[in-house]
Formats: sequence, C-alpha cells, structure tokens
Amino acid sequence: MAVDEETAVAGLVGAKDIEALEAAIGQASFLDSKPGESRQKLRAARTRLKKMKADAEAKLAAAAANNDLSPHRKQQKYDAAEFEALVSKYEKLNWRIISKPGGATVKPDDFYVLYGYHQQATQGNITTERPMWAEKGGLDFEGRAKWDAWAAHKGMTTEKARLEFVRTYYEFGPKCLYTDARTGDDGKAAGGAAAEAKEPAAAEAKPEAKPEAKP
Repeated sequence: MAVDEETAVAGLVGAKDIEALEAAIGQASFLDSKPGESRQKLRAARTRLKKMKADAEAKLAAAAANNDLSPHRKQQKYDAAEFEALVSKYEKLNWRIISKPGGATVKPDDFYVLYGYHQQATQGNITTERPMWAEKGGLDFEGRAKWDAWAAHKGMTTEKARLEFVRTYYEFGPKCLYTDARTGDDGKAAGGAAAEAKEPAAAEAKPEAKPEAKP
C-alpha cells in the first residue's frame, strides 16, 4: 500500500522492532528519490536496522554460550491466537526472585517484558505516572519495573502486543526460572518437539544366566 512522505517518515521513526522497521523501510523506499531530510531518515533507519539485527544475533549467541537459550523457541511463525492461553500461565511460572535494598524483591527482566506486552494488549497505552515509593517505604522497585515495561510499548497495536507476548513467552531464557515448566496453549511442553522430554532409553537386555557346572 502506497503511503505519503509524512506517513512513511513517521513509520520509520516509530518502528521499535526488527519486523516493524523492515516493513517501514519497505514502505518508505520511494524516499531514495527524494533528496533531503526524509531520505536521510530512511538511510538512518537502514543503519538502525543493521544494528538491531547484529544486536539480536549477539544476544542469541551469548544466550547459547551461557547455556540460556530457550528450548521452546519455534521455527515456524508465532500465533497471536495463543495469547489468551499463555497469559493465564506466565505469572504462575516459577520465576527467580532477586533481592533489592531494603528487603524489596523483583523478578527477572523477562517477567516485566511479558507484563508490559500483556498490559498493552489488554489496556492500551499506560496513563498513570511512574511510581516512586512503595507502601511500606523505600523505592517501589516492583511498581517501577512494571511501569517501565508497559510504557516501553506505548503506541503498539493490540495485535502486535499479543504477538510479541507469545514470542517472548517461548523465547526467554530458562535461567529466569527456578524450574522451566512452560507449556503451550494445548497444555503440552511449550515449543513442540524441541521441548518434549525424551523417552528413557530401553533397558539393556540382561545376559541369560548360565547354569552352574556341577562338581
């Protein structure tokens, strides 16, 4: 679908992930023939896309090297239709607890990323102010982490937030959990065959006992 120059530039500036930026660059490719600021923004977007891809590859490599690559990653495309089923599961996962000053605790970052997508998908843009103090005194680490994660997705559509929630659920590293018990919307181990427990190897056949020789 053809777009005008202003819309194309807005798409380049507003894209926050690789998929969205690739689509925006494709729509704005006509700006190559328009010398000026808009063409510069297109070129800057292409540079940003290369960096985002390089960062994603580096993150994946680091996770693999640290033995923290999710066994639930899917080779095929993720389906936003799984959102409702997975939302009912993520808060119940056995998340690790991280201690903060003053006796406060938080969960790993990936929990809050999921929370942010969940809220954006169901509530839209956040409208409250960032919290500062907890009810019992001290900084509200939990509230601030949740607020930051939700605010990071401002402007994201409901469908996009649902899809990114599903993707993140399957792809976050297992070291965020004490025990990785993720399941998909069908109740089976998330990620299909890659995450299914292997059947134990068949026991080796015992050699037949030979009769003792009589004296």
